[in-house]
Amino acid sequence: MDIYRFCKALMGCCCLLAGLAAFAQQPLQGVLGLSYKIGRPSVPAAAYQKITVTEFRSMVSKAFQKSGFSLVAVDAQKNKSTIFQFRFDVYPKVEPKPMIFISADELFDERKRCNPCFLRFAEIRNASEFQALPWMTQYELSALLVPAIDNAYATIESSGREHRDPAWGGFNYKRQWAGERNLFGNSFTGIDESSLKEAIVGAYRNAGFIPVETKAGTRASAQLLTFNFPVDPAKEGGALYTVRIDSQYDVDGRCHPCEITEQYDPYQQLPPAGLSGIASRATLDSRFTAARSAAYETMRADLERHLRPGSVFSIPPTQAALGSPRPRPMPMPVT
Repeated sequence: MDIYRFCKALMGCCCLLAGLAAFAQQPLQGVLGLSYKIGRPSVPAAAYQKITVTEFRSMVSKAFQKSGFSLVAVDAQKNKSTIFQFRFDVYPKVEPKPMIFISADELFDERKRCNPCFLRFAEIRNASEFQALPWMTQYELSALLVPAIDNAYATIESSGREHRDPAWGGFNYKRQWAGERNLFGNSFTGIDESSLKEAIVGAYRNAGFIPVETKAGTRASAQLLTFNFPVDPAKEGGALYTVRIDSQYDVDGRCHPCEITEQYDPYQQLPPAGLSGIASRATLDSRFTAARSAAYETMRADLERHLRPGSVFSIPPTQAALGSPRPRPMPMPVT
């Protein structure tokens, strides 16, 4: 019996390694990669026993069909992983349709029962084709596709619970969809570009930042709004602070969406304080933090109604204190 278990485990490990090498996938890019983060798992989603291979394949197929996928093929080849191919037809705006591949390594006994069968994680096979789509289309597709994959695995977890092989652990797939996430920063739609920039500049000006310049013209895909934050209120110049706007537009020229992110170096070299600026330098970070928070709260009040549907307004965490000495570079490990 011990020899049998050892051989079974050895065969299972060989199948795991073979399946991982044959079906490893790179982390996704674009909007899909924000939510579906299945990369190169070293373990299967689950392992099953005492269920016929036919019943196992039916369980997987029905779960994905229930979740809105169309079964294209079950490619079963001798001495190779079985590949389930599904098409996601729910979202009509994209062609070709998303293709989902799931591999399974099927070890079975003389009665064609799983002994065990390893179910792997879904791969969005043609995900790279969607990266060139408009961001709003990518957001809409992701909000449908990723929860559909989650729901399919939840159905498999429920329907196959009594057949899971305890020797290979529990059900390892974790729900991927955790709500809308943005490519860059706070995401706005339906507002024209000039109104958005006016609201941003006004929020920072009222908080004590000094507008310097705007780089890029109208309806640019990316532009920078540059500000100075006074180090010494009695002198010109200060800490450099930039707001980047990454934009796509609808046919009427409104944001579809426009996303804003802050860019500043907390370790930047600041103007010399001098005797008159020592007190101001001592309060620099607290003044900067308060002014930054005030600007964000003003933007929240003025722009929250324009947030991309499903997204929320967020204030990113601060980095190091403004004016901190730059950390020394880490030494390279000696090999």
